[in-house]
Amino acid sequence: MKGFRKFAVLTMVAALLLAGPVLAQAAGKAPYKIGVNLELTGPWAEITKTVKMAMAMEVERINAQGGIDGHPLELVIVDNGFDLGRAAAAMTTFARAKDILAVVGPFEDPLQATTRAIAEREGITNIIFCPSNPMVRGLKQRWSFNIAQSDVVVSQRLVDLCLARGYKTALVFAGNWPLAQSLAENFKRIGADKGIKVIISSETHAPSDIDMTPQLIKLKPIIEKEKVDCLYACTGGPPGPIIVKNMRALGIKTPVIGTHAFGFGFIIALGGAAMEGVEFAAGKPVVPDQLDKNDPIRPIVIDFDKRMKARYKIGADQIAGHAHDATWLVYDALKRCQGKVTRARFRDALEATKGFKACHGIYTYSPTDHDGLR
Repeated sequence: MKGFRKFAVLTMVAALLLAGPVLAQAAGKAPYKIGVNLELTGPWAEITKTVKMAMAMEVERINAQGGIDGHPLELVIVDNGFDLGRAAAAMTTFARAKDILAVVGPFEDPLQATTRAIAEREGITNIIFCPSNPMVRGLKQRWSFNIAQSDVVVSQRLVDLCLARGYKTALVFAGNWPLAQSLAENFKRIGADKGIKVIISSETHAPSDIDMTPQLIKLKPIIEKEKVDCLYACTGGPPGPIIVKNMRALGIKTPVIGTHAFGFGFIIALGGAAMEGVEFAAGKPVVPDQLDKNDPIRPIVIDFDKRMKARYKIGADQIAGHAHDATWLVYDALKRCQGKVTRARFRDALEATKGFKACHGIYTYSPTDHDGLR
């Protein structure tokens, strides 16, 4: 860990202080350490802050219950700054630190292909938060595991929404990063199969854009000419509500649909009144009170939502649910190692996960399926 201390001493100190109060409850046994590689600064900072908070809360709960057979669980958190080089450096340093058993993150798609490759090279489990495009998922890598719904599933749900609302023509205004582009293409392909005309605009936006008025001015004539029924804001983070607010300011009243990345409390708050009527695909943690009483996941989501509100004054959302699930999947796999924990045994245990209930659904992995979520 010597090189890592030089790389992120402040973040490590914060992580150790965070875990400190609960380590004493399992004194005498070494902690099981999990690296967390997140974009804690940059355009995704608000979202990844929620990840950090939710994981910390769940780790404290695990340790308060005695940890894993007396071993406390410890998070070692690094900020990659939404920078590919820093994300790769963090992943490499984690991988070469013998006491790190696995790595969770990074959050964003452009960084994941690289960290996955490092995980394969170094032989360390990499648990991925976000969908990552089908081409990357299709690599079937031995050491990488997905916990989020794929962008194909998200696109299917949005097409279902369009059919339910009677939308015949959709205009896509997508981000310029791989995940947004993949979501747009999948939406067009699946939509075409269902008889929906999908127009992908040549206008795009960056995750750091704070005003999309220039692009939307160019899109307005297309909306009118094509008689567009809905605009698909194919994006994530702050650009989502900014697009909606800019549209309303321009007098564009076209209904807006969004990705699962709209399912964060601060995103909805950022858009204010303009977000009224926006519909998006989302996981179960976003709507705890609307879940069917017979849904086997409902008690887990309700409990997690209550604890998030009590601890942080915010409810569960899309990404908090992923953080919950990642933490408890790690716990479950470590428990099934039965005290004989190595990186290889942890990987094998995670791959053997069957019917594990968590916030977003039921997880089952296999040697041929590292998507897991059902």
